[in-house]
Amino acid sequence: MENESNPVYKNQAYGQFRELFYSYDKDGKFEKRVGYHGEPDRVTLQQAWDHFNDRIEAARQKVKAGEASPILYYMEKTLVTAMDLSMHAGIIVWRIKRHLKPKVFNRLGEKTLKKYAEAFNITIDQLKNVD
Repeated sequence: MENESNPVYKNQAYGQFRELFYSYDKDGKFEKRVGYHGEPDRVTLQQAWDHFNDRIEAARQKVKAGEASPILYYMEKTLVTAMDLSMHAGIIVWRIKRHLKPKVFNRLGEKTLKKYAEAFNITIDQLKNVD
C-alpha cells in the first residue's frame, strides 16, 4: 500500500483514538505511521453505534410495553448475548432465555435477581425498573 492511498490524519479532530498505519514508502520500504481515525472510520463507527442505540431503545420499548423482561434491555445495553450472560451470571442459557419473558421474570427469587444484578453491575431495584 502506498502512502498516498493510506492517508494519516494528524488532526485529533478526526477521532479520539490514535491508530497505527502500515504502508510502503516510495523506495518500497515498509514503514509504520501513527495517526487518528479518518473520516471513513468515524462514519462507520458512528453508524454502528447508531444501530446499537436503536436496538437498546427497541428493547426499552418492549420492556415498557410488557413484551419482554428488563433482562433484555440490560443485555442490549451491555452488548452481551445469552451465552455471555450465562457465563458471567452462572445461569444456564435456556433459563436466561426463559427469564426474558415478563411473567417468568416477575416470579424470580432474590437470589437469581442478585445474580443478574451483579452480572450487569447494577442494583436489584435498577434491574426491576427500566427508565
